[in-house]
Amino acid sequence: MCLKCKKKLPSALQICPMCTRPSIYGLTHEYCRKNEGMEGLMAVFDYKNEGVKKAVEAIKFGFNRELIGVMLAGWKRPNNWTSKVVLVPIPLHRYRQNWRGFNQAELIARVVGGKKMAVVMALKRIKATVQQAGIRDKKKRRENLKGCFQVDKEKMGQLVGKKVVLIDDVFTSGATMREAARELHKSGVKQVWGFVLAR
Repeated sequence: MCLKCKKKLPSALQICPMCTRPSIYGLTHEYCRKNEGMEGLMAVFDYKNEGVKKAVEAIKFGFNRELIGVMLAGWKRPNNWTSKVVLVPIPLHRYRQNWRGFNQAELIARVVGGKKMAVVMALKRIKATVQQAGIRDKKKRRENLKGCFQVDKEKMGQLVGKKVVLIDDVFTSGATMREAARELHKSGVKQVWGFVLAR
């Protein structure tokens, strides 16, 4: 991807991760707040754009890892992302990760975090699910993900007292992130945010 094409990629409209309606800075609306919900979501690019969609597909299905660094070049971390923030990638099931050879969410987290932020693989995918992209119905998307994540108890010590930012490639209905956030809250995490390459 050349610089000229990258500059044409539109930024995402920020939304509340709970109801998916527009929200200032991607903060969760007061009326959408839940005990096991998310505090907010940050999205970089607009997934409805054909160029963004092609780039994400090239990463996921064309195995183009380098494109992540190209897309995030020049992106600046928020000032409040300090050592008290831990990045937790959304995990793939081992079958899918073996097929792809990498977890794109983990690579995004490592680019976003750089050398200053901890990336902790605190979640495990314990159920092989149908790919969310192939399910249109919101209720079925939720059901597809129910009980698919488990917190790795050995990693919990690295999350205590920290703000967790869940990292993924794309946010569509939000079912994946909300299910992962629910599991983290059950294990004692107090604050969960989200960050995605596109939505």
